[in-house]
Amino acid sequence: MATLNTASAKPATHRPGPWSRNRRAARYVGLGILAVLFLCGSIFYERPLWVVDQGIYLQFAMDGIHSEYAQVGPYRVHYFVGGRGTPLLLIHGLGARAEDWAPDISRFTHNGFRVYAIDLLGCGRTDHPDIAYTIQQQVDMVRQFLDVLHMQQADVAGWSLGGWVALKLASESPQRVQRLVLYDSAGLTFYASFDPGVFTPADRAELEQLHGLLVPHPASIPEFLARDILRRLRKNYWVVHRMVNSILAGADRMDGRLNRVSVPVLIAWGAQDTLIPPTTADVMHQEMPQSVLELYAGCGHTAPATCAGRMIPNTVKFLQSTPPMTGGSFQY
Repeated sequence: MATLNTASAKPATHRPGPWSRNRRAARYVGLGILAVLFLCGSIFYERPLWVVDQGIYLQFAMDGIHSEYAQVGPYRVHYFVGGRGTPLLLIHGLGARAEDWAPDISRFTHNGFRVYAIDLLGCGRTDHPDIAYTIQQQVDMVRQFLDVLHMQQADVAGWSLGGWVALKLASESPQRVQRLVLYDSAGLTFYASFDPGVFTPADRAELEQLHGLLVPHPASIPEFLARDILRRLRKNYWVVHRMVNSILAGADRMDGRLNRVSVPVLIAWGAQDTLIPPTTADVMHQEMPQSVLELYAGCGHTAPATCAGRMIPNTVKFLQSTPPMTGGSFQY
C-alpha cells in the first residue's frame, strides 16, 4: 500500500496578485504626492513671494522673455527683454522692480513690441549705489541705458514714480521718446492725505495702510504673506527713504514744465487711485493738450497690474495708431 511522504513536501508560497501589488504601488505614490504637497505648502507658507516669483519666471521663459544685464556707466543695470518689433521701455515705480510688469509684458510682446522692463537704480537686481536717488539721476541712467543698447528712440511707459522719470526724459530728450504712456504717474505737486512714512511700513498694520492706498476695497493680508512682504521690503528701506526725501525736496517736479513735452502722450489712470488722485491726471491732460486721457473705473494705483486686461489693449491701440491719437478723454 502506497504511503504519502510528507517529509519532503514544501510549504505553499503566497505570491501577491496584480491587484495587491497595484494597491501597494498606489499607496507609495500617494504618500509621495502627500510629501511633495506638504513640502510645497511649507515652502509657500514660509516664502510665498519666492513661490510667486517662480511662477512669473516660468511664464517669462514660456513667452521668450529673459533676464539680462547692461553696464551703464558705473552701474550694472538689470532688465527683462523679449519680443520683436517696436522698442518699448517699461519703468516701474517707487520701491518696485521690473517683475511688477509681469501682467503686462507678454501682452505687449504678443502685439509686436520688443519690451525692455528695467530695474531702476537701487531697485530689483540693479546696483544699489550710495547716491541721493533723485529723479534726475534715474533719468540720466535711463538715457544712458538707451545709448548702451543702441536705441535711438523707443516708446516709453512709466508707472507712478516711473512715470515721473519717463515724463522728465520726454521733456529733456524728446528725440529719444517716440510715444509716452503715463500710468498713475507722479511728477506734479499734490496734497497727500497720508504720511510719507507709509512707504516703509514697520508692521502688518502699517502694511495694510499702504495696501489700502494702492488697491480699492483691499482684503486683509494674511499674516504669513504680510511677514514675507515686510521681510522683502525692509532690505531696501534705506533706498526708499532717500527716494522719498528726494521727492519731498521737489527739485525735479514737473509743475509748469509739461508744455516741454511735445510727443504723443497717453495718460491712463485708475479712477479710484487714492495715492495719486485722478485730479493729477486732469492737470496733466490740460497742460499737454495733445494727450489722451483714460480713466478706469474700479481700479486704483495698481491699475497696470490689476486692470491689465482692460488697460493694456487700449495702450497697444494708442501706441500703434496711425496717425498718433491726440486729445480726448475716455472712461472705461
